[in-house]
Amino acid sequence: MARAGALLPLSREHHTSLVMARAARRAADDSSSAACLTALADMEAHWHTLMAAHFEREEQLIRIATERLSPESVARILAEHTELRMLTCGPCLLEPVARLRRFADLVVAHVRYEERVIFPQLQSHPSIASADTPNPINSKR
Repeated sequence: MARAGALLPLSREHHTSLVMARAARRAADDSSSAACLTALADMEAHWHTLMAAHFEREEQLIRIATERLSPESVARILAEHTELRMLTCGPCLLEPVARLRRFADLVVAHVRYEERVIFPQLQSHPSIASADTPNPINSKR
């Protein structure tokens, strides 16, 4: 489904996160200490440059259109956001290789779920889908 309104930039950012997930998977498969440490640093940088703001915008949109989403879907997205925050820059008990693999797997599953399930539902909300409303998030604060 073609994206519109507030979902268009979020959908485009998903590609960047999928590229990061692929790099994390490659580093985990390489399993050299240097490759893993570089990938972990790249993941944290990716969090700060893209994912933190991306998650904030998604969560704002979910609050705007919460009546269009099932409680289970909202709970899943928020739980995955929490885990991805922890994997990228929080305290994590996983060894570096396991951490990179979990990040890669979760990003792929998370993006797929958002694109196939959540975004179509959000896009049905008039203030989110409206192409003439460049930033409906700010208007709802």
